Amino acid sequence: MQDALGLARALSRDVLEAASDGVEELPYPAPQMQALSASGLFAMAVPRDFGGMELPYRDQARIFAILAEGCLTTAFVFSQHHVFCAMVTAAEDNALRKKLLPGLARAEIHGANGINFLHLPPERAPMRARKVEGGWRYSGTLPWTTAAAHSDLLAAGAVNEDGLQMVCAVPMRNTAGVAIDPPMRLAALTASETTSVHFDEVFVPDASVLLGPATEILKTHLGPTTFVATAVTLGHARRSIRLASATKAPAIAARVDALRQDLHVFERDFEEALEAQDRARVPPLRGRGNVLAMRAAYLALIACGGTGFREGGTSNRLYREAAFFSVWSVGGDVIPRTLENYFSA
Repeated sequence: MQDALGLARALSRDVLEAASDGVEELPYPAPQMQALSASGLFAMAVPRDFGGMELPYRDQARIFAILAEGCLTTAFVFSQHHVFCAMVTAAEDNALRKKLLPGLARAEIHGANGINFLHLPPERAPMRARKVEGGWRYSGTLPWTTAAAHSDLLAAGAVNEDGLQMVCAVPMRNTAGVAIDPPMRLAALTASETTSVHFDEVFVPDASVLLGPATEILKTHLGPTTFVATAVTLGHARRSIRLASATKAPAIAARVDALRQDLHVFERDFEEALEAQDRARVPPLRGRGNVLAMRAAYLALIACGGTGFREGGTSNRLYREAAFFSVWSVGGDVIPRTLENYFSA
């Protein structure tokens, strides 16, 4: 799908990267998201039968790396919509798929998700679902929800009275009992408008259930999207290495050359795992990608000297953004792998 990849490269270069230094001044990257919507890339994960591109998972991951190289905030917000698309595509109710997928492909529907906690034991779930006539009552808090106020629908996870997991598509506007907190101030990516969403006995009809009740929904239905976070670390590392490569200091230039070789090996290993759809390789790859991005951003900061440390500088932002990868959806074995790579680097 060279056309889609070429489209992503042009968008990343001409729109996202050109505006990336000002993204932290925005309350939300609306112009970038509008450009992304207009590009047609919202359709990349939607099946062709519903008006989508249905790109191979390998190309979807490549596109996320390309977008992250231009602007991490935009790629991150888009990744949350991407997960929503995956949830709808995997929906057990075909009527719901017919209802939502064409609008998602045309970028008429923007989705968010609050499902990451589903990797936790059931007793730690912050959102509960209680069966009632005709549907479910959701109560609790989704503590980390990106772009909730800018989304039409939220894939909201919950654990029911039997300890089973489920995901429902909940409208974000004019839904009784739903309250969205103001956006959090973060060390980086504040413009993603990540916040907490509260549910107070919210009624969700049976017709809005995407998945479940079942066990291990994330493992069963989100396999391919697990590569996206790793792809984003790759794109961010590429951007930092490009910035660092402008240095004329011999000692830093030598480190840049060595890191570029590490990046090449990482890209090769990532492509192999993508080709094989080997999810078992995701935690070690995430660990390597997290640290690669941090090392690259550190070199970019040094290469830019004091000017890079000023507020608003590119290397300053890249350095803070790189730390985000170590707290983004890091269940399972990701943190141990990250620490292993960081302290052996």
